Amino acid sequence: MRTPSYHNLMSIPFSSLDLIPSFHAVMTHGSLSAAARALRLAQPTVRRHIEALEAELGAQLFTRAANGLSPTELAQNLLPAAAAVLEEAAALHRIASATKDAVAGVVRITTSRVVAGYVLPDLLVAIAKTAPDLRFEVLASDSTENLLRRAADIGIRFAQPTQNALIAKRLADVEVGLFAAASLPLPGPRVEDMPFVADDRDNIILPAMAAAGMAVPKTIALRSDDPLVQLAHVQAGLGVGVCQVKLAARLGLVRVAPDFRHMMPCWLVVHEDQARIRRIAHVFDAIKRHLPQLI
Repeated sequence: MRTPSYHNLMSIPFSSLDLIPSFHAVMTHGSLSAAARALRLAQPTVRRHIEALEAELGAQLFTRAANGLSPTELAQNLLPAAAAVLEEAAALHRIASATKDAVAGVVRITTSRVVAGYVLPDLLVAIAKTAPDLRFEVLASDSTENLLRRAADIGIRFAQPTQNALIAKRLADVEVGLFAAASLPLPGPRVEDMPFVADDRDNIILPAMAAAGMAVPKTIALRSDDPLVQLAHVQAGLGVGVCQVKLAARLGLVRVAPDFRHMMPCWLVVHEDQARIRRIAHVFDAIKRHLPQLI
């Protein structure tokens, strides 16, 4: 069976667009009851939506499993398209939430989990003081979100975007180094002898150290692909880990192996159509001015 794409999913004449959020919620939450709670609908309503969607697609989307509903291969293939439809709908709502020329309404920002958790709070507080009628949504993700589909209005990224319809402003590079909590007793000056906090399946940190000519640590105290988890355990004193230099200073971390420096390019990105909306342009300009002081 040919897998429907985002565009031909949009072209299917569904009896109701309510079918798509119900499908997405069941895929996300794993059961009709959990999806109904998330959507604040009655469970029979969600069940009817799924049955109607299956009837209109002419295919089964879920089978019953011991722990809820198990999606079919077709359902798995449809999930990105359904998510894209919901992103477009959310963008439509954000655009309609305020007039084009007012610094008011909702601005949605996507950035990495570390920046979202440790940098954006101070930044958005400062922006809110200049425009109290602004409201924010933050999509904290280390994956590259597609601004072309309006998953967010503004993106802070550490890789250069390639889509032609995006406006990208390169900011100052972000320096990353190796840091430890002041409470962590270090066995000596050699990094290979220090307990270390590293990533897991992503396997980026240790190869980057090796490429910089550093010996690989003998003791990996923790592995996690979640950078917030890594940073939390570095702060707690479990081991040495990577951190942005300016953020480490605010957190009171101590730099080790100062010869290790990694520079990350930082890009501030907005869709060219969104850049014409005043509230988005206001936030974009404020981030452009203030972000380099924080990262």
